[in-house]
Amino acid sequence: MHAAWCREAYERSITARAWAGTPYDAGWEGGAVCGEDVATSEELQAIFADEMALGEVPAWAVEIIERMIGPLPMCGHYAFPLPFIQVCEAIAAERAPAFVISCYTADAPRKRLLSSYVFCLDAWLHAAPPEMAKAELAMRGDLMPAAAPPRDWDRIIDGVYDALGAPTPEKRLLVRRLVHRLRWWVKTLVWHDDRRDRFLLDFYGGDVRGDAAKWGCYGNSPFGDPYFAEREVPEMAEVSCRIRETIPGGPKLLERIEDTWLCAPKVFRYVEKLIIEIGAIGSAAPPAARSIFPEADTRPDIVSYAERYAAFTASLAGWLRGDASYSALMGEPMPVKRWLVRLFLHKLRLYEKHNTFGLLVGARK
Repeated sequence: MHAAWCREAYERSITARAWAGTPYDAGWEGGAVCGEDVATSEELQAIFADEMALGEVPAWAVEIIERMIGPLPMCGHYAFPLPFIQVCEAIAAERAPAFVISCYTADAPRKRLLSSYVFCLDAWLHAAPPEMAKAELAMRGDLMPAAAPPRDWDRIIDGVYDALGAPTPEKRLLVRRLVHRLRWWVKTLVWHDDRRDRFLLDFYGGDVRGDAAKWGCYGNSPFGDPYFAEREVPEMAEVSCRIRETIPGGPKLLERIEDTWLCAPKVFRYVEKLIIEIGAIGSAAPPAARSIFPEADTRPDIVSYAERYAAFTASLAGWLRGDASYSALMGEPMPVKRWLVRLFLHKLRLYEKHNTFGLLVGARK
């Protein structure tokens, strides 16, 4: 397809499908509100021209756009930089993988870790003496792979109980909602060897199919976005209603509870802060700063991420320039690969400016 730059031609293009999570996703006129005007973007016009020069876009390239670059994680993903490396590998192989590391994906070790933290919350919710909770965790041995940092579960249990304090109806309601939501993430996030069929199979939290038609699959069809289904379970709908109506600041707290994506780099920090905030309910004083979980879980290594990201984007730019030192990255810079890489790099630059991804890689302070 050959066409001059105009709204109609752009909106028919494959290039136009790549910009979820960026101002371009608002359409031909909407992006200007965020300072990213589709119509006047010289780089976007050049990317569009590269696509037009191809004539016909190969099916494998369309799949990489639709399953990988389009739904690229806006937070960077806890497995960063693997989702980005996977895009390069797919371009090099001229084939999208069977499983895409994207939003709503998490591996077994991460699920086991969250499950153990949820156990601590559930023990408090059931008024279990902390020594009983500690004894059960001790029976499980080392829950993490050998390479993972050791965790002092006695200290973690004490930290959860101390932060939450004495049970009250309001705290119990919020912890009940948090536990249900976190279990939902453990059950429904997928991986190459876990298609919602390995974890918490005795727990019903909602329609595990998600709503693919309405919200998409984030690269892993048919496993639709599971965000909304759990909220519609009648029991949780009732709990959420009580939180909104009876707890000061309840709507905002509820929103943060529901946004605890397990695939987010800082999810354990978010959960820690929620626990502390819930524990302070009923007190006139603001929540006291404290540490519950190990710092390795709550604070990603931003310095390391920034260094790796800078090297990664430099390698993409070097490959596009034809620098021979980067030739092994994706092979010869044939036109369809050049178009994909240029588009990919431009999307990363937009993510740096407009998403929490910029905070993860040090592009925004």
